[in-house]
Amino acid sequence: MPQNLVLLKKQWQNMRRASKIMAEPEARQVLGVAENSSWEEILQKYDNLFERNAKSGSFYLQSKVHRAKECLETVYQKKAEGTTEA
Repeated sequence: MPQNLVLLKKQWQNMRRASKIMAEPEARQVLGVAENSSWEEILQKYDNLFERNAKSGSFYLQSKVHRAKECLETVYQKKAEGTTEA
């Protein structure tokens, strides 16, 4: 495969990967939690929203809720480890 096609393929794969990552402000908005929310509050909101969307059949919203929880889980784990990088 020509070098420029290999490079384009790698760039496309990286863009697809990046499009699945949610930023912290969006994650907080999706779950309806503030910056000072406890992890327990986040889990309660997650469980409630995830179950509601499971019953109504909205896989798109359910996946957004799940990605929001994953994002905030990373943020809170880093806070617990004493680092601020997200």
